Amino acid sequence: MRVRSIVLIVVSLMLLVFSIGCAKQEPPAPAAPAAPAAPAAPAAAPAADGKSIFETKCGVCHGIDRATIRAETKEKWVSIVKDMQGKKADWISDVEAAKIVEFLVAEHGKK
Repeated sequence: MRVRSIVLIVVSLMLLVFSIGCAKQEPPAPAAPAAPAAPAAPAAAPAADGKSIFETKCGVCHGIDRATIRAETKEKWVSIVKDMQGKKADWISDVEAAKIVEFLVAEHGKK
C-alpha cells in the first residue's frame, strides 16, 4: 500500500510539472531587422514583403498553413488580420497589416 501511495505521488508530481511546463508561453522571437529592398517588379515587391511579414508575425502563434489553406475576399482578410492585431497589442502595425492583407489577397483571395 505504501509503494502504491509513493507511485501515485510521483506520477502526480510529474503531471503537475509537465502541465506547468506546457502552459509556459515563450515570448515571440524578435523580428529580424528589415534588409534594404532590392528593386524588383512593382507587383512582386508588396506580395513578397507581405509574405515575409506574414511568416514572421503570424507564424509565431500558429502554423502558416492555417491561413494559406483558405481563400477569402479582401474584406474578410482585412477583418481576420484586424482580429489578430487585437490579440496582442503592438505586435502587428497597421502598415504591416496592410502588407499582410495585400499578400493574402494576392495569393489566397477568392477568385
